[in-house]
Amino acid sequence: MTGRLTGKVALISGGASGIGAATAQLFVQEGARLVVGDINIEKGQSVADQLGDAASFVELDVTSPESWEEAVEATKKEFGGITTLINSAGVSIPGSIEDISLEDFRKTISINLEGTFLGTQAGVRALKTVKRAAIVNVASTLGHRGGAFIPAYCASKGGVRMFTRSVALHCAESRYDIRVNTVSPGAIHTEMVEAYIDAGVKAGSSAEDVIKGFANGHPMKRLGTPDEPANAILFLASDEASYSTGIDIPVDGGYLA
Repeated sequence: MTGRLTGKVALISGGASGIGAATAQLFVQEGARLVVGDINIEKGQSVADQLGDAASFVELDVTSPESWEEAVEATKKEFGGITTLINSAGVSIPGSIEDISLEDFRKTISINLEGTFLGTQAGVRALKTVKRAAIVNVASTLGHRGGAFIPAYCASKGGVRMFTRSVALHCAESRYDIRVNTVSPGAIHTEMVEAYIDAGVKAGSSAEDVIKGFANGHPMKRLGTPDEPANAILFLASDEASYSTGIDIPVDGGYLA
């Protein structure tokens, strides 16, 4: 621990698993106190319990404005304020333009893009009088480059990137001390990717071959680990990034290069 987030109080959506859980662990190690927000009560509470007195859990449905308001208020009540918001909740539903249903497309947009909108809106309202505040939204390299098999996810994450830039400019021009940035992970070995691996195995491929397929799309020829984008989120949430707003940090093994 080096105390890079000492004095910070964060609310992390999607904190029950994957990048959100890795970010929560890293934040506590660096001195932050935080609330893990997630719709999965059992997993979210487990993550918070493992982090001890520096963390607590709140049930959070990112598609509900009321749920966001309650989560922000719970964070303030638990730790006396809030300085940092991380939007990491997300969903990935495969299906090409010919295969995906309107229901699945709308679900993806609702969680990934509208959820980020609602979280950021609640965050700006809570943080605009706070000094050295930060919002970090998790986008994706598939919000930069298309993927034929996953149009809804690409659309949602591309939207997250441009939405974040708009909010960053608004906060800067309004003289709010809120920096708003994105991190764009490539293929990270999380539960989301595990679902694709399982689908590949069911379709007749070996898990090894599916993982190799993901890895081969990245110049570094491996999947990332959740702590790698979490470290980028840590930087953007810390005062080390005090002159960075409206930017995107790819964590992608060279995929966008």
